[in-house]
Amino acid sequence: MKTFIGEVRYNSRVRAQFLIKNSNTGEEYSYELTAAETRLGRAPEYNDIVLKDEKISRRHALLKRTDSGDGHQIVDLGSINGTYVNEAQVSERLLQDRDVVSIGAYNLIYSCLATAPIQYDNRQLGKTVLLRSAEAVSALPQIDTDLVSSLSAPKDLVNDLEALYKKAQTLSHIYELNRVLSSVFSLEEIFDNVKDMIFRLTAADRFFVLLKSAGSEEPGVFMARFRNQDLGGAISRTVMNRVLSERVALLSTDAKADERLAKAESLIVQNVHAVMCAPLMSASNIIGVIYVDCENPFKTFSPDDLDLLNAVASSTSMAVVNANTHDQLVREALARAAYGRFMPKHIVDEILANPDAVSLGGVNRVVTILFCDIRGFTPLAEGLSPEKVVQILNEYFSALTPIVFENRGLLDKYIGDGLMALFGVPIDEGDSAANAVHAAQAMQKRVVELNSTFRERGIPEIHIGIGINTGNVTVGYIGSEQRTDYTAVGDAVNIAARLEHEARPDQIIASESAIEAIRDGITTRSCCELKVKGKKEPIRVYEIPWE
Repeated sequence: MKTFIGEVRYNSRVRAQFLIKNSNTGEEYSYELTAAETRLGRAPEYNDIVLKDEKISRRHALLKRTDSGDGHQIVDLGSINGTYVNEAQVSERLLQDRDVVSIGAYNLIYSCLATAPIQYDNRQLGKTVLLRSAEAVSALPQIDTDLVSSLSAPKDLVNDLEALYKKAQTLSHIYELNRVLSSVFSLEEIFDNVKDMIFRLTAADRFFVLLKSAGSEEPGVFMARFRNQDLGGAISRTVMNRVLSERVALLSTDAKADERLAKAESLIVQNVHAVMCAPLMSASNIIGVIYVDCENPFKTFSPDDLDLLNAVASSTSMAVVNANTHDQLVREALARAAYGRFMPKHIVDEILANPDAVSLGGVNRVVTILFCDIRGFTPLAEGLSPEKVVQILNEYFSALTPIVFENRGLLDKYIGDGLMALFGVPIDEGDSAANAVHAAQAMQKRVVELNSTFRERGIPEIHIGIGINTGNVTVGYIGSEQRTDYTAVGDAVNIAARLEHEARPDQIIASESAIEAIRDGITTRSCCELKVKGKKEPIRVYEIPWE
């Protein structure tokens, strides 16, 4: 929505989304509603929001943006089990903010909020303008205590001025540290900067960082640095445990005499005179501690030092969280790049959300295997230039590969002018055979469309044969240290390859085991019986129509 008033312009817009919750699994995610229409249902090939529940129809509901653009209407598409808004079944309903749309096991919480309008004007700046870069921080003025004394200022005022000056110094140091840490994503580098500041501004002789690792309640030593190389030794578990349990920073200026720390043998053995320890916090959780101590009996820590350490620990905690988040995002990006070559987006999302759901070793599993190959491509390629052959193959694979992904399949590999795809891995969703058949039918239809463009450009037509088999195989990462591929091996793979070899141009054939694995049933024609090496009985083969 845009309104113009003289020289002042107002901009406002509506932001809508679904917060989607699966009541069975607890899975929760949000979906931004930016399109004019958003389709909801069980079948990934038809829908923008895929809801995996057998009670949900393949094409269940449609969400349409209103003509004014500031709301949405939900429309049931004749589903078997219905669409509900705030527990009332509806055929159509204009949604309001915070309405709950219930479909099967899913609750979709609708939010539609208009962002606040922003006003712009063209008035000129005043004559007094102060400009300062983020790096340019005004130097703190020194307090001339002699001058203050000569003015007969009260002692309390002098003390207050000195205290304020020290607090301002602490803020200046924290600003300096935050500026450094804002661009650092290495934990080693983060704590090296913190160590340098602590050694520069306090009497600390030893500096330790202890961090919790995943699944561990007790922090482990991440870093130990010493002002003098001759130093070393242990830290006080008593001090650390108190900081962890009470979630507060601790200062003891005479550690050996402190009754609360009397049992801390490490303090006595190390002849520690003063100790400070502050927690590192992530939201409401403790992720570790910073521990420093001083052995010099003529030096000690002050309350200002504790304030400094506490402030440093708070800033450092945010830097640690940012660094860990950055590492996680980098790892996720690399994983998406690696997995995304041969897995559909929904599988990649599930692997990243639940890494333990996928075994890194080999597992035995019932899988549906699809092989597809261009018929007579070798003689066809002999009459074409290498550039034209590569062009045809690239367009062919670019057209067929997304079909594998759209039907929740995994691209195993390209084999010359053919491909191998797996359905039901790495996560078995129970309808892998049906997905493979739907993918095969879509492939044949896509090749018809591709041939239409080939004819217009004077390129020879291509025709493919497809073989499908379901059986028990071993799947996992197979290869060497230099290269591994996620693939399947076993007799069922060999049978699928044999079926593809027997398929005629424009034909889809499948084994009896694949047809039996399809729960909803599918139209087939009995084709033949295939004698396979190593099998006593021939395999019954069915043709699957697609035109």
